[in-house]
Amino acid sequence: MVSNLTFLFRVLQKRTFLSTFSQFRFISYKPTLNTPLFPFPIDINTKSKGPTSVDQFELVKNANFILHDGPPYANGPIHFGHALNKVIVNSSTILKDFIVRYQKLQGKSVSFIPGWDCHGLPIELTAIGNDFLLPPSEIRNACKIKWLNPRKRAEYCMSDQANSFKRLNIHADWNHAYSTLDNTYQATVIRAFRDLHRRGYVIREHKPVYWSRTTRSAVSDSELEYNPQQESPSLYFLVELHTQPPWIPTSYRKYATHAVVWTTTPWTIAANEAIIFNPFEEYSVVFDKTTKRILIVASYFVQSLYALLNCPSDRFEIITTVHGGSFDNYAYKHPMNRQVPTHRTDHHSYRLMPGDFVERNKGTGFVHCAPAHGREDFDFARRHGLPLVIIKRLGDQLLALGTIQHSYPIEWRTKQPIITRLSEQWFIDTSKLEERAKAAYATVNVFPPERKSMMQAFIEQRPFWCISRQRNWGVPLPVLYRNNEAIVDGDFIEAVAERVARGGSEFWWDSSIPNSQLIPPSCLEKVLRWNLSAQCADTELVRGSDIFDVWFESGLSWKAVLSENQVADVYVEGLDQFRGWFSSSLLLSAALVERAPFKDLVVHGFTTDGEGRKMSKSLGNVISPQEILDGVATGCTDVLRRWAATSALATRSAVSVKAFTAHTISYKKLRNMFRFALGNIHDLVEKRGRDWVLNSFMSNKVECATFSLLDKWVLSMVGRFCADCLEFYYPQHRYEALIAALDQLVSRISTTYFNGVKDVLYCDAAESETRRGVQQTLLLVTEVLRLCLDPIFPDLSAEVDAALDKSSIENTQLLHFAATHWKAEDATLSRAVAQAVALRQAIVAKRHPDGQESSQLWSGPAANPLARLHIIILEEGTEIKGLDSIKRLNEEVDPDGTSTLCKILRCASIRFGTTTQRENCIELKLENVLGEEEPSEYPSHLTCLLRLAHESTQCPRCRRYRSINKCLCERCAPVVSSLSYDQQKMN
Repeated sequence: MVSNLTFLFRVLQKRTFLSTFSQFRFISYKPTLNTPLFPFPIDINTKSKGPTSVDQFELVKNANFILHDGPPYANGPIHFGHALNKVIVNSSTILKDFIVRYQKLQGKSVSFIPGWDCHGLPIELTAIGNDFLLPPSEIRNACKIKWLNPRKRAEYCMSDQANSFKRLNIHADWNHAYSTLDNTYQATVIRAFRDLHRRGYVIREHKPVYWSRTTRSAVSDSELEYNPQQESPSLYFLVELHTQPPWIPTSYRKYATHAVVWTTTPWTIAANEAIIFNPFEEYSVVFDKTTKRILIVASYFVQSLYALLNCPSDRFEIITTVHGGSFDNYAYKHPMNRQVPTHRTDHHSYRLMPGDFVERNKGTGFVHCAPAHGREDFDFARRHGLPLVIIKRLGDQLLALGTIQHSYPIEWRTKQPIITRLSEQWFIDTSKLEERAKAAYATVNVFPPERKSMMQAFIEQRPFWCISRQRNWGVPLPVLYRNNEAIVDGDFIEAVAERVARGGSEFWWDSSIPNSQLIPPSCLEKVLRWNLSAQCADTELVRGSDIFDVWFESGLSWKAVLSENQVADVYVEGLDQFRGWFSSSLLLSAALVERAPFKDLVVHGFTTDGEGRKMSKSLGNVISPQEILDGVATGCTDVLRRWAATSALATRSAVSVKAFTAHTISYKKLRNMFRFALGNIHDLVEKRGRDWVLNSFMSNKVECATFSLLDKWVLSMVGRFCADCLEFYYPQHRYEALIAALDQLVSRISTTYFNGVKDVLYCDAAESETRRGVQQTLLLVTEVLRLCLDPIFPDLSAEVDAALDKSSIENTQLLHFAATHWKAEDATLSRAVAQAVALRQAIVAKRHPDGQESSQLWSGPAANPLARLHIIILEEGTEIKGLDSIKRLNEEVDPDGTSTLCKILRCASIRFGTTTQRENCIELKLENVLGEEEPSEYPSHLTCLLRLAHESTQCPRCRRYRSINKCLCERCAPVVSSLSYDQQKMN
């Protein structure tokens, strides 16, 4: 082995030779540097690390924390609504995963059982397309065979969606997932119906309900959307008064008198039962000279009448005006049959009646009342005893016909307009539940808090909940009918529930199974309502053909999935679930157990396409998360999860290539920050181990002197971020704020800390105290940030963890230690570093004052234009306020004389002093670039003297301008001399 002296002699020989022949100057000091060993590439690793742990989530019966999953429809691949929901993509999955992973990070046992809704119209539409005229038995068969046979579920949507969620690293108990198709779930729904009926909440009545003409079924309020530009017919028709009013002038009494009525639902005219007027309005009596008819309209509508008929005003003559109260109880001839019906008593003839819902300045002043087709009309008819009739074909009593664009309800799945019609249905009387539901909801926390009032209003405004549907794929209402009279019996329903729990509900639709096989003997013997023999049961009883509303089904998921007396800690779904799953769950829980089924509600918005339209399967603008993963996200699920975090609780979350490109760039910056840190601590981890550093620091065995001011600054910054994270995750759910804080942190660490310590890491002696302090700082920062970010970036967290040896340190212990101890560092240190960064930026800004290089001073490399500058901050003429913080950074120096301030500025040297020389002096104003303090903490102006270091003073090893005549600097010379020739071979 060659001695160190011989090695040094050879170096000097080469240096002498090269100084003579400078054109051949080529000595590589690279082997003498502490070269980093990067554990993973710069580019995103497309092979996810997460799914290996996804399947390890086990069922926890008595979990500390319960996140109850709202069941998405099992009718196709997942979309960005699902992705936002399950991570928080139905629109909630990724967000749910954030919460689950965070709670596990806190050391809690977590229950998160995913679920699917396998009944209802969406499944029917998937199975049968638009063929709504199929017989019920064929529809059920199509649904069963094509999609939902329990034995083949894994081949279809549920398994497909589950696998997609797993690829997104969704941490859930996939082995115990539930669906509304499960026999036990259906039995729970049937028993809940029995209990609700016993308590008087369920009624069967004729009421006007929203009706889908396409699907031929009742539709609830929660299944409606509104088309703001729906085109409807605008029809004006006449009703003739049966007798002439006394206020018609004598000379005109030979002409028929008509009230002009306006409607946008002409198909309801056949069901007209009354004409309503405003008793406080003034009406004009107008004579039409052409048709010889007397027309009555509100006075404000007279000019509109002329325009409507497109005729000159001299065609009409206003013969008198009357007060609305003058019409009270006048009979009129029905517009369909032109007579007063003989089958009625006088009390029930068609009459003009006063009403408080006739709006001023809207319509003609007369409103037609069809109780079978509207809630207001229905309520009015009930108050006045009007009969309810069916729709018949419209006659010819039309004054004018056109179209109008207005907001109109449409069915949420088919997007077709709905109608309102009288129908006998099963309802939950929510008026009995209102106070109980409101009291239960008052105990619930909603995030964001400003959205809590949204469901409050929905609870108050929902008069009845129609829970029956005239569809074919769902849980049957366990009701028998005898001469159209419903028989609801608790014993019978329990027998049905037991049979459903054993083998499913298909038997209910099987006509080959007689009723006598379904009805327990005890029921047949009941005197009051049954009193039947088995033979009579088969001939006189009819099984109901209705199914339960899917919201009734899914609203009982808490009862079917959670253990008795368990309350979910949180539900996470989209805004639309306030009138869907959230409200149905709340109402049913309030009715059955007198409490809310959840403690917290986390409510996110909905995803939109590039044009701002809501992303929906029915609109055909759904983008699969896999499309993004295969494209701009380069296969990295963490990029998709980052998008979900920034979108989180926003009302609208846009999905576009541009947005994901930006997320990919930001994610790579985070990845490269971890990569740099891991690459430069490999020798520390190999020599002392991961746990040694963590345990030593947490037990205060590592002396504070080991850490420089720059180390303490970055630890303090990471500590504050960690403390904020613990709040952002839970209970605030401010994931977008977390990502914003993360981006700022990554920028500061990468640009200020990493650039400030690279020289120490690469060029100091491997075992130097300064370098070990930086390495320990990097390891601590890496560990804490890995844990903080694991809920959002599980792939990256797994990669970082795999790059280190195994650790026995508890995650919770380390996180809370960092959050409570690190952030408590000297507050003035943050101000000092912020001012140093501001000083550097102010000097760099002087490099191009007019778009040109101002002098030879700026001949340093483009990556670091201050590298050749010796800087003197002139204290004369400078406002001293704020300089004390910067001076503190200059007082701490390494053994070679490099100060912390010099590291941050990345200049040759810096000091404070005075000078009479004015050449190369620059005036600076510091800006609050890091936002640590108020601008008043900064000097209003600063004068610096800049001196250019001579080329010959650059150290050939570390490239700093601190050497003499191109020799190794004071720091590098002993480092190189300590290395043997065999250890570091030089070329």
